[in-house]
Amino acid sequence: MRSSGSGPAHSGPGHEQLAAVIAGAHEQFPGFEFRPLGSVDGHHTIARFSWELVAPDGSAPVAGSDVITLAEDGRIRSVLGFLDRVPTAA
Repeated sequence: MRSSGSGPAHSGPGHEQLAAVIAGAHEQFPGFEFRPLGSVDGHHTIARFSWELVAPDGSAPVAGSDVITLAEDGRIRSVLGFLDRVPTAA
């Protein structure tokens, strides 16, 4: 596994884009589940949180951090996601 701080893994506004990123992760890692790491940290309309993608065997080969911007009504306006841990290619 390697750490990658080289830039965002995904970004963009809208429910369709967010759903597409999540669907893509589920397609690439079938049977895995997202698990939060720690608590959400926020300030006004910005929040950040970390997560792991957990395999059926309990290992977590992928982890990341996301920064979200909220609209005035509290819904997510945008997401900027970073991969903090990804498997190395064999």
